[in-house]
Amino acid sequence: MTRSRRVWILLLAAGVAACGEAKSPVNPTATSRVVAPLAARGGNGGGATCNFTSLNKSVTRYFSGTEAKVVKTLTAAMQSAGVGTAAAQGTGFDVLVRVANNVAAGNADVTDGGAVVNGLLACMYTNAADLPLVFPEDFSVALDPAQHGAFEIRGGATDATGPALSRPVTAPFSGVKPMSGAWTDMLAGNPAPARLLLYGRPGSTSTSYDWKVVPRSATFAGAGAMVGVCVDATTNSTDLLHEENVGLLPFQDAAFLDPASCSPIAAVPSRNILQKLATAVGSIFIPQPLYGNPGGLAGSTSGIHSEFGPQVVDSAIPTFVVQPSDVQAGAVMTPPVQILITAAGSTSPIPNTSVTIAAFNNNGTPAVLSGTLTQTTDANGIATFPDLVQSKTGGYLFTVVSGAVGGRPSIVVAGASSARFNVSP
Repeated sequence: MTRSRRVWILLLAAGVAACGEAKSPVNPTATSRVVAPLAARGGNGGGATCNFTSLNKSVTRYFSGTEAKVVKTLTAAMQSAGVGTAAAQGTGFDVLVRVANNVAAGNADVTDGGAVVNGLLACMYTNAADLPLVFPEDFSVALDPAQHGAFEIRGGATDATGPALSRPVTAPFSGVKPMSGAWTDMLAGNPAPARLLLYGRPGSTSTSYDWKVVPRSATFAGAGAMVGVCVDATTNSTDLLHEENVGLLPFQDAAFLDPASCSPIAAVPSRNILQKLATAVGSIFIPQPLYGNPGGLAGSTSGIHSEFGPQVVDSAIPTFVVQPSDVQAGAVMTPPVQILITAAGSTSPIPNTSVTIAAFNNNGTPAVLSGTLTQTTDANGIATFPDLVQSKTGGYLFTVVSGAVGGRPSIVVAGASSARFNVSP
C-alpha cells in the first residue's frame, strides 16, 4: 500500500561552490522529467508484491544477455529460498550489487532498472516497514548515471568498503560512512544478511542531499553512520554545514571535508592539537545519523532521511541572552552571563565560536575585570561566563571585543554590548 512521502524542508541553505566545479547536485533537465509511477506500469517487476515471472522479464530487458542469465540464476535461488527469508535477502543484495555495477558502467535504462530493484525488494522483504516509505519507489535519479544520484550496497563481505558516494564519484557532492570502523563492524550483530542499500538524490534545495536506506526498520547495533557534503574548505572560507536535524556544524568537526573523495580526512589547513583531538575522539557537532536520532543509524517509521548542505555565513551576531546583574565588588556575578552567537540574518546558532568580553564604565574606561573572559559556544550557540568578578565599584557594561568561529576564520564576529549593571561596595 503506497503511503505519501513526507517532504523534509531544509531550514536554511544558500548557493555556494562545492566539490570543485560541481556547484550544485541538481540537474534541472533530468530531474524535472515526469515518470509514470512504477506500480502503474504492470508486468515489469516493479509492482508492490513479489512476482518472479515479472521480475525476470525486467532482468532480461535491463541486463545484457550473459549477465541476465547469471541474474536469473540468482532470482531462482531467491525463489527457492522463499520470499522474505534471510537467504532470499542475501541473494537479492547480490543482484542489487550487479545493478549498482550496471549503473556505474553507464546503463541509463532507469525504467527497467527501477522495475528490477522494486521487484527484488518485494521478494526480499515481507514487512512493509523494511521497504522504502514510498513503495514501489521511483529510483530514476538513483539509477541514472547522468544525474547526481547514488545507489550503493554496503555491509557484505565482498561489498565495497569505502564511503557511499553520490555521482560523479570523481567529484561527489555527498557521502555516507560508518561513524567508526568498517561497514561490517557497524552492522555486526544485526539480522542476516546485515547489508544495506543506500540510495540518494538531490534534496529540496540545490545545496542539499537526501539519503535513504533499505532496510529502514532494522535496529543497527553498531555506532551508526554519518553523512555529509563534500565542500572545498580552502575556497569556501565562510561556509558552515547545515543539517536539518542538527543545525550549523563547525567546519573542522564535519564528517566529510575532502572534496575529492568525501573522505573524513580534514581539509581545513589550520587545526590546533585540541581540535584534532576533539575530532579524533568524536564530537557532538559531527553530522548526525541519517534521520537525526543521536543514537545512530536505526529504524524510523517516517523513513531514514536527512538533508545536508553548505550555508554561507559571512558574519556572526552575538546577543546577550543572560544580562549581567548587579553585584558586590569582588563577588562572582550570578547568574552567569550568557551570549548567543547566531548566523547573520537568521536564528541558526553557531557552535564552537570563541567569544571574548571586556567591561567598561560609564565614561568608556576599561574596568578591572577578572575571571575567564574568553568562552566557547556550545552546541546551542551559547557561551557561558561563570566566574566574572569586578573588583571596583561603579556602573559598567560588558562588550564583546572579539570572536572567532572554529575552523572558519573568515567569518566576522560582530560586537555587542550588554545592559548596564552596578557594582556596589
